Amino acid sequence: MYQEERLLKILEYLKQHQSMSVTDICTEFEISKDTARRDIVRLVQEGVVIRTHGGVSLPQLKKEILSYQDRLIDEAEPKRTIGVLGAQLIQDHETVILDVSTTVQFVAEQIKAQHLTVITHSIDNVGILSDREDMQIYLLGGYLNVKNRSLFGPSILDKLSQIRADKAFIGAVAIGSDGIYYSYEEDARVKQEMARRSDQVIVVADHTKFTSKSFYRLDFDYIDILITNQPVPNPLKEILSQNNITVITYQDEEHGTNYND
Repeated sequence: MYQEERLLKILEYLKQHQSMSVTDICTEFEISKDTARRDIVRLVQEGVVIRTHGGVSLPQLKKEILSYQDRLIDEAEPKRTIGVLGAQLIQDHETVILDVSTTVQFVAEQIKAQHLTVITHSIDNVGILSDREDMQIYLLGGYLNVKNRSLFGPSILDKLSQIRADKAFIGAVAIGSDGIYYSYEEDARVKQEMARRSDQVIVVADHTKFTSKSFYRLDFDYIDILITNQPVPNPLKEILSQNNITVITYQDEEHGTNYND
């Protein structure tokens, strides 16, 4: 079993039992104490667990990952506003990659540009755009993830490697001081390949992502624009500026749309 798979299983165990000892890890996965300790160090470095005497536990008040439908409802109005701003960046005749993300779904709903080629592995994005006769939709094939309403598997990366897009819109589980974070390794790899294959990469994420934590990182080097619904905390704003990432923030209707470079 690869380390990444073990780490996910450790997190699944922690969600049910709150804590796990080194001995438990060794017994569960039939590994040495040295290997178990390396796993613990990795999880602690990623900020998803805290070290305890003899093992690890989940941080207090840690939120579980919500289902796709729950995330779609959660913060719906801010996400809809972000979707409007994102859709305004799309020009006629462009090729656009749309990630599997509840916020990206709001971008899909607001697209006004015509004669686009849209690439996605989201079933919902396809459903939203399927009545657009002026639009070509390329669905990245793979296995069906019913919970996230998306397709997944190695064929996704293979197909993306053959594509060139003008823009990619991707979501985020968390935004840290060193990059954009995701809960699953495969998800992060897909985002990375989308970014590599696009001339401009736009992250759409509501303000709750600034205080969230997750596991797998996408470097800021891949990102060109961040669209969000509230001002970015100053320390993070400075880091984004240093990485030449343009921040587009919707603050309030009565103040209009605020663009921060």
